[in-house]
Amino acid sequence: MPAISVVEQAMVTSKQQTEHNSAPLRRGLSLAAWRRMLFNSSPKYWALALVLLVCNLLAFLPRGVLIVLGKVLGLVIYTFSPKLRHIAKSNIDACFGRLAENSRLKLEKSSFKELGVSVMETLMIWFCNVETLYRKKAHIAGEENLNAALAQDRGIILLACHQGSLDMSASFGSFVFRPHRKYSFTYRQPSDRLVDFFLRQARGKFGDNFFSVNNLVGILRALKRGGVVWYAPDIEVKNKNTVYVDFFGVPASTTMALVRIAQSSNALVLPYGHYRNEDGSYTLQFYPLLDNFPSGDDVADTLTMNQAIETIVEPYPDRYWWVIKRFKNRPEGEAKLY
Repeated sequence: MPAISVVEQAMVTSKQQTEHNSAPLRRGLSLAAWRRMLFNSSPKYWALALVLLVCNLLAFLPRGVLIVLGKVLGLVIYTFSPKLRHIAKSNIDACFGRLAENSRLKLEKSSFKELGVSVMETLMIWFCNVETLYRKKAHIAGEENLNAALAQDRGIILLACHQGSLDMSASFGSFVFRPHRKYSFTYRQPSDRLVDFFLRQARGKFGDNFFSVNNLVGILRALKRGGVVWYAPDIEVKNKNTVYVDFFGVPASTTMALVRIAQSSNALVLPYGHYRNEDGSYTLQFYPLLDNFPSGDDVADTLTMNQAIETIVEPYPDRYWWVIKRFKNRPEGEAKLY
């Protein structure tokens, strides 16, 4: 019998994951979670619970309808949020100055449509059956890069970015890796404990562990044990472990956390992007492992990381979250962007 590939094995075993490697998948929030949201919290959260209930109902509309609604939502945000529009325009003008003005404006408007779509896709992930969506609509590209990573007895940092639905990116990644490795998801932990509770409930199907991006001990432990950690480092952070390196040709204050984590854990770094196709399917693209990473030069390695993120963004630049203040801090002597 010919040997089956990692991808084929993942497809076969995604419904039969072992108890060691997976937790039971849930469809949306549990009844206990809704009870806590509605009855065991301050009245100020009741409006949040009502919004979430409406979102839960919306999530069961046909996917095509949700995509259209998402684009409408994006245009509404574009029209009524001059602040976000200014941020997106500033980012796109800086990163794509080589494009004609009308092309940049088209990219700007399209990015808001895609932002709205990512909201709707996130609702699908939170409240619907993710496994069914993955099995019916997702396929893998760059299988040779995925196989190269899994063939080594080392932890894997799944390098993602703020593009499309982050929850879709993380959840689809879990179905690829959990038949083989422990899979963890990093996130920026909100200060509100009930909101954090909701996010943990909604994302409980993603993996075996959640880690705040600040929980370096947990992340390192998972990687040293050979696990996979989904990680999106393309956002400014308030600490000293940053350096200015180019992002689409613009100096950007960039965290060196991924470099330090890779150094301390001896983990591989596997760039990963997820893309929605015109036919409604999704491509999970695994790019080549970062070579000789880390090299010992933290600045050069951080630039390599940004270049890998650029590669992820380039197929669909309008799906990147250009509404983030990616260039909020500027090198000394440079004018502020926003």
